[in-house]
Amino acid sequence: MGDDETEPKYELYVKGCEQPREEGSQKFTGQGKALYLTGDSYEGTFVEGLRAGRGVYVFKKFGDTYEGKYEENRKHGFGKMSYGSKIEEDDEPPDENAPPRGGTYLGNFTAGQRGCKANAVGPAEGTFSYINGDVYAGQWREGKKHGNGTYAFAKDNTQLIGEWQEGKMVSGKWLFPNGTFYCGKFRYNKPFGKGVWVFKNGNQRTGEYTQKEQTTEEEPPEDEAAPRPDPKVWCQFKPGASVAVRGGTMFHPIAGTV
Repeated sequence: MGDDETEPKYELYVKGCEQPREEGSQKFTGQGKALYLTGDSYEGTFVEGLRAGRGVYVFKKFGDTYEGKYEENRKHGFGKMSYGSKIEEDDEPPDENAPPRGGTYLGNFTAGQRGCKANAVGPAEGTFSYINGDVYAGQWREGKKHGNGTYAFAKDNTQLIGEWQEGKMVSGKWLFPNGTFYCGKFRYNKPFGKGVWVFKNGNQRTGEYTQKEQTTEEEPPEDEAAPRPDPKVWCQFKPGASVAVRGGTMFHPIAGTV
């Protein structure tokens, strides 16, 4: 809505005026407030009739709010996007299997999307705080996690630290609260291929992860062009060589022994 190429109908109130501007925002430069027939609103700077500079856009559906910079009617530059979970009476009921909606993104936007464009010279940083308490802090490209970043899980305090591509972790470290970590390649955000476990005492265990897709009764999407969700997979680790630190052991002592 706020970033559509075709703008919905609206009334523009110039700052300090109680009546809407007859020409709308056409060729208007200055501070104003636009009230859209969709129920959305924008209050901020206009340049030659377009949203530009700083402003606040409130989306009626779900109650989303964007506060930050604009360029040619699109979010562009540093800003904060807060995602709501409001449901209108005439909305369709939410999918029970869908994750809850909400969270906040604080960081850079380019042409309406989180992060930078595909051909950008440098990366764009941003932090997404999810409604379940998870947090991703790192680089973004065209609305997806892309580049170096860290995803922290609130449920078990583990972290995925490394390189991301198109929203998925592809290589890096799976870190546990006690200091133990796994380092290697990833697929579907889970270990895949050769890697190494490093324990908090310094001992190491190399090996290889294989993945097996879980059977599911879910129907494929009707729209063949729609992106397919990642499959649910079982991960199995086949251990290889072990390396113990000096004076250490790869195994826990048996009860009753020294």
